[in-house]
Amino acid sequence: MKYEFIEYVPIIETHNAGDRVFLKSLLDAAGITYFIQGEYVAPYLFNALPMVFMVKKDQADEAREILKDVELSYSYGGNKGPEDIDDEQ
Repeated sequence: MKYEFIEYVPIIETHNAGDRVFLKSLLDAAGITYFIQGEYVAPYLFNALPMVFMVKKDQADEAREILKDVELSYSYGGNKGPEDIDDEQ
């Protein structure tokens, strides 16, 4: 079996579990491939760490377009939207 390297870039981050579910539904509906860095750790650390949505690099522009008008909750501290995340993390 040969493994293929897939490059992911950060698109948006949040500390709020409700936002996580909402963002997942939008990306799933659009067929965007992603994973959430910190998804399983953040709840155990009282959401002190952000959950960062990492999207396949070739789908990043499409994901940003989908999420550009999304307004997230700020109940756990700051969130970073698509325009605030740097691809080179």
